[in-house]
Amino acid sequence: MKQIPVPLHKKMAITALAGSGCMLFGLIYFIAAKDRIFLLLSAAVFLNCAWRAYSIYRIAVKGTYEVIEGTCVRINPQLIGKFRTVIMMDDGGIESTFRLAKNLKLKIGERYRLYFDNRNQYKTGSGFFDKALATGNFLGCESAPAAVIDGDKNSERQFDDFEKD
Repeated sequence: MKQIPVPLHKKMAITALAGSGCMLFGLIYFIAAKDRIFLLLSAAVFLNCAWRAYSIYRIAVKGTYEVIEGTCVRINPQLIGKFRTVIMMDDGGIESTFRLAKNLKLKIGERYRLYFDNRNQYKTGSGFFDKALATGNFLGCESAPAAVIDGDKNSERQFDDFEKD
């Protein structure tokens, strides 16, 4: 069995806890006020959260997610809306542009690992619409360790040896 990455595990747990808390509150309120409609709405929210948590679990176990690791190069804030444009650069120098939630704490110059669901990727041909449609595929993010390139270590070692002679 494949190990579940920490951001996916965290999102799955928070989703399940939110649904369980809503159901518990609905049950307590039903006992106190005998309100069946509120209980049914709480049960609907619970079932939706349970389905979403199970769906995240399936994505994590099957490995149907895409991991993009790189350095945050630029963040373009949007004045109106819930999203902002984030530009990441991987180790190969390729830039990728994403629309991520404003509440996601990213810093320019830091390395991150972003997780996306790659099951439902929509391609319209328009870069703006493709980025806007992909916002629902974002699963989570974590800090990534700094990349160490072996070639750089070897060249430093050779340079050190050259100075000693």
